[in-house]
Amino acid sequence: MTSDVARDKLRQEVQAWLSEHWKGVDDQQWRLDVVLAGWAVPTFPDDAYGRGLSTVLAGVVGAEFEAVGAPRACQDLGISAVHGWVRMVGMAVARFGGAQLKETFLRDLLVGDADNGVALYSEPSAGSDLASLQTKATLNGDHWLVNGQKVWSSSAADSTWGVLLARTDDTVPKHQGITFFIIPMQQPGIHISPIKQITGDSEFSEVFLTDARVPVENIVGELNGGWSVLQEVLAAEREWLGAYLEAGNRPGIAADELDRSDMISSEGAEDLIDAARKAGRADDSSVRQSIAQLHTLRLVHRWNNERLMSGEGGSSPVAAAALGKLASSRILHATGRFKAQMLGPEAMMYGSDNRSGESVNREVMNAFINSVGGGSDQIQRNIIGERLLGFPRGHAPDRGVAFKDIKKSLS
Repeated sequence: MTSDVARDKLRQEVQAWLSEHWKGVDDQQWRLDVVLAGWAVPTFPDDAYGRGLSTVLAGVVGAEFEAVGAPRACQDLGISAVHGWVRMVGMAVARFGGAQLKETFLRDLLVGDADNGVALYSEPSAGSDLASLQTKATLNGDHWLVNGQKVWSSSAADSTWGVLLARTDDTVPKHQGITFFIIPMQQPGIHISPIKQITGDSEFSEVFLTDARVPVENIVGELNGGWSVLQEVLAAEREWLGAYLEAGNRPGIAADELDRSDMISSEGAEDLIDAARKAGRADDSSVRQSIAQLHTLRLVHRWNNERLMSGEGGSSPVAAAALGKLASSRILHATGRFKAQMLGPEAMMYGSDNRSGESVNREVMNAFINSVGGGSDQIQRNIIGERLLGFPRGHAPDRGVAFKDIKKSLS
């Protein structure tokens, strides 16, 4: 338990540092100062621009920065898209990356010079069974050559770097021959083809890699040990993704407000109450009951997320993150259904001629992002069943078989 003495001591240290360094300008020097002082990611290890603080003490840091209007602190606790990369990939590099990768990539990520990333995991024949991926990396001197195809890659067209899973050994079982890389995206060997979504947007893409180059120092973790690194990254992604999408799907929350590290996305029911009032059904007992149920789900989900972030999520943080992500999906879908019911027949309208109908429809459709991205709801249920409830694992005929000997899809 964190003592009041520890909080007060840290508070005084942060206040003194801010008094000396904060000049009211968020320039390049300020960003670097925050990173080098360890305030950008206070829960990260000391050798990775952090201070090894608990989330409780990190909250003290965030509060002091917010009090004077100073940005860039506690990126390891935020819920914006940029903070998601810090919490997922930044922590993985901090824990498993080499000294050079920390010095360059991690620093640039925290300073803000490497905001645009993409996850290159899924493939046409390796989605739910991700360990069946066939993209291959071959060592060639001081770099790796990567060949293969990835799909459902978010914001790939705008990315300057990517986190890549590639097979580096096919003579061992499929989970054991995968390596985790940081790959530069702006190079001739990478072709990106956008995918049109049901909403009309193209947030996802296919990515084709032909002799794409990755420096040897860009391996995160051990060679052929990428699967264990991935589990850490996915746990962080699932915990962050639900909070980010819930916040982004809530009307009245501006995009720039998602950068607030102290923001709690699942608190309150103002959006639900507003929908009921506009429908003239705020006094309907069944509607009020639905609002109370959704509000309760949001509160419990927030409490579970806080417990997970505090390190008290139980013996299996991966399963706890899966539980949180599954809860997020339920909340997002239920919220969309409720608002569509409140809008009535108007919810069948779509397009610029009917803003209310379009807004609700997009919220309903976007809810499926959380049900698929970062592992589908069905995969989360499998994880919860096996790791939390102790159910037996399903039959896997390729378990223990060298990857090169497993029958594979040609498409």
